Amino acid sequence: MKIHIGQTVENAVRGSGMSITAISHKLNVSRKTIYNYFEDPELDLKIVKRFEQILHTSIISQDQLMVNYNNPEGLPLTAEKEAAYWRAKYIDLLERYTQLLEKK
Repeated sequence: MKIHIGQTVENAVRGSGMSITAISHKLNVSRKTIYNYFEDPELDLKIVKRFEQILHTSIISQDQLMVNYNNPEGLPLTAEKEAAYWRAKYIDLLERYTQLLEKK
């Protein structure tokens, strides 16, 4: 059974005792972006790794990743998966752009 990666990250965050505001500052993203991450069932693994670094814990095991990302048939991405991928990319680019503007 596939896991909802965003919910798994949310559970780890809430269990850590660290506030959403503190985490958003450490990730240099808005609180809204954090909540968007929690809603993403196929959250990008790079983002998950950033959460793991901040929380100093492993959030998703290799076994869980295999269930979610193993695609032995090499089937093309569904429209929903592709949309989630591009949404995450777009949010990431917006956050980086905002950081650059704030530095000026």
